[in-house]
Amino acid sequence: MSESLIDIEQLLSDFQESKSWDKQYRLIIQLGKKLPALTQNDKIECNLVNGCESDAWLVLHKEGDIYHLQMDSDSRVVKGLMMIILIIFQGKNTLQIRAIDINSIFVQLGLFNHLSPSRVNGLHAIVNKIKNV
Repeated sequence: MSESLIDIEQLLSDFQESKSWDKQYRLIIQLGKKLPALTQNDKIECNLVNGCESDAWLVLHKEGDIYHLQMDSDSRVVKGLMMIILIIFQGKNTLQIRAIDINSIFVQLGLFNHLSPSRVNGLHAIVNKIKNV
């Protein structure tokens, strides 16, 4: 990835500054535009995330004890949500990944207030696949 990711504090700050759901939704779409696309070779059945409403792929690479994630989706919103997940989990080791309280972060971002139950289930499906490394 050529540009460095923003950190979780910046992400939380950006969401807090975007008070209305409309502004937060636009922020999610903008984040999705920054998500690097997967190659067609990575968009295969074993990388498909079960439980997502849209097609969503997750590829995990481990270098030493550090995990690197690549994700993609056919949905702009899901791509934005994946970018949020990438910001939270990218470059962490197994212990760090398992220690992350993702529900607390999603609550701080206000995602549970506005996403449909099926989107929330999809988010959890992606996170569970990451946490089960």
